[in-house]
Amino acid sequence: MMFLRNIFRRLFAVLFFVPSWFLYGSSLKKDEEILFFPTNAKLLSDEQWEVSVHAWIYEMEKGTVSRDIGRKLIGEILEFVDVTEAQTQSALFKERIKWFLVDNERNKVINMGVDGQSQQSPRSVANGHIKFSTQVTAKDQVGTWIDIPVNMPAADKRSFAAETQLIPRRGTSVISDIDDTVKISEVMNKKALIQHVFFKDYETTEGMPAFYAELAEQGYYFHYISASPWQLYPSLKPFMEQHYPKGAYSLRHFRVTDSSFIAFMRSSMNYKIKAISNIIQRYPEHRFILIGDSGEKDPEVYAQIYRKFPNNIKKILIRKVAGSALSDARKEHIFEGIPEHRWQFFDTPNMLEAF
Repeated sequence: MMFLRNIFRRLFAVLFFVPSWFLYGSSLKKDEEILFFPTNAKLLSDEQWEVSVHAWIYEMEKGTVSRDIGRKLIGEILEFVDVTEAQTQSALFKERIKWFLVDNERNKVINMGVDGQSQQSPRSVANGHIKFSTQVTAKDQVGTWIDIPVNMPAADKRSFAAETQLIPRRGTSVISDIDDTVKISEVMNKKALIQHVFFKDYETTEGMPAFYAELAEQGYYFHYISASPWQLYPSLKPFMEQHYPKGAYSLRHFRVTDSSFIAFMRSSMNYKIKAISNIIQRYPEHRFILIGDSGEKDPEVYAQIYRKFPNNIKKILIRKVAGSALSDARKEHIFEGIPEHRWQFFDTPNMLEAF
């Protein structure tokens, strides 16, 4: 009996003394921000769509904790790569590093305006992210991007909205890597990679913007996959919007307090296989063009994906990166059993065969 009494006492304490914000989540404060990542929607019926919503809730923190974390991350970068203290004071570096130092807001909820109704999201987790699905009604808008607004309190005049593309059941999609595929990153050289991430203006790879524009003109849908952290998305967004077709993004979660940033930036083959598989399973009637580079493991990843979904893969295109091991033996080993017309390596897009 004593054991049961203790259980009931604890349950009573949880139900009646824990603050309601802890149990149900709290709303956005005026010093907190929402960043929505572009997603895609799946057609359920003629007008009904299942929409993925992905938001990041944060506060631009200037407190002691952020300064300490910043010193840890900056110290690791300075120790690893040949940069000066002066370079860490540049406007470019400060803009890119600040997203790693924000105060991630957990236990937050947002109210989305869905079909004239207010729908509350799940609570944000420790990294400030919220991911959930909802359903919206949209007629005669296939292929377009739509906004789903946040219902803000009357006293808060800011506006936020999720954006999603209405992708039909059938079609052709491009799944594209980012680093060294559409953007010069020098992933194989980790010191050079860090320079590109934090200290250099982003540069496109030769011929790829025009090639992707041609694919977009054919009505293809775009999904961008990267092993980079979500904290790089805010600086990546204007670059991608300027040079490449709009698409959904899959990046990785990283917390500065969790591990080494340098170790995190190493290749993540399993992550890419899972992320790409999720996209194909979401659109099982689509054909997919997989575009990557030879710098690390994209050929191996895409070969595995082909073997898993052979009827969905239209073409595998691998951009050659200088210094990567591209012997005929490696190619034959990776793509063993996969028809040769399904994969191609290229230096620039103008040498690609029609597909």
